[in-house]
Amino acid sequence: MGAHGPPERRLAPHYMARNALSLLFVLFITLFAFARGSAVPAADVQRRDENLPARVPYVFPLPGTDPIADTIRARRANSTLLALDGALLNAPLVAQGWNQLFTVIRENLTIPGEMRELFILRTAVLNKAAYQWGQHESVGRAEGLTTRQLQVLRFAPAGVVTLTDQKILGDSLAAALAFADAITTSVHVPTHIYNNLARFLSPKQMVEAVSTAGSYAFVSRFTVALDVDGRMSEAVPVPI
Repeated sequence: MGAHGPPERRLAPHYMARNALSLLFVLFITLFAFARGSAVPAADVQRRDENLPARVPYVFPLPGTDPIADTIRARRANSTLLALDGALLNAPLVAQGWNQLFTVIRENLTIPGEMRELFILRTAVLNKAAYQWGQHESVGRAEGLTTRQLQVLRFAPAGVVTLTDQKILGDSLAAALAFADAITTSVHVPTHIYNNLARFLSPKQMVEAVSTAGSYAFVSRFTVALDVDGRMSEAVPVPI
């Protein structure tokens, strides 16, 4: 995932020092593995994230040394733990339950993938969770969200879906946007907003929609409160 934020931040001396420390960490783990008689592939000790610190220390158990970490690693791209995982693994049972829940949310629901990612990305915008947006913008594009649709998600005022926005999103995604705004900002979902989304989804899928939007409100609160990857104060990236 590419870096976001102004170049001067990415190139600041303290960030360069952090990256240097990350490289030293990788070298240390690799040498440690050799000392034990087994090499650890680089992909297993490097993360896709920017390797910036959080408010808690990251916990990255070596492959094969922690069943919970290995279960999480198995569903990650290239079998690499994310900074989010490293923060969660401070509390292994929380990490385990989190992985079980989000395996269902990400991989086993029947709502359209583009709607799932709309819930995730819009929640990130409303809760100012740059890390969450950064992890999911590419996923949203892969599921079919266009740049213009992503720009609506990024810039539309909370609780406002204009006719232009509706034209860009389409009726079902415009209904999902209004639903995401209501459930995220006030918890209470007015009947007309609920019923408008329910026109496009079955009762089962409405439960899935509520679960997706609600669970990613949790993700955004977690990543912001713990400053995962140092992004607590960053603006949500602008899709281009």
